[in-house]
Amino acid sequence: MTREQIYREQLQALGIYDPAFDPEIKTLAILERRKTRAEKAWSRTAPPGGKPSFLDPHYQIIVQLEDKILAHREALGLTPKALRKLKGAYYETVRVGAQAEDPETENVTVLDLVREKFAL
Repeated sequence: MTREQIYREQLQALGIYDPAFDPEIKTLAILERRKTRAEKAWSRTAPPGGKPSFLDPHYQIIVQLEDKILAHREALGLTPKALRKLKGAYYETVRVGAQAEDPETENVTVLDLVREKFAL
């Protein structure tokens, strides 16, 4: 199973997946593969029987990639903080049915309203 499939399944399990997230998922998977390669290159710089140096340029690359990965995970809602933001913003129930006669429209989510407004 590829990283992209794993992320897609995680987003579906959280109930926040949308096909529009696919480019972001792909970017996140690429960054993680780069980080894995950088970690391997960093570990190869270690002397026999020793540990790699934190002063090595590979380590700085790893730190930068970790920051980028975290930003992309947050953009997708894959951190607790980002998930709370997404769920709060998009899945908060709005009471429009207080004035509506149709009981079907009583509970409409903000996401439903946004989709309706920007439908192509």
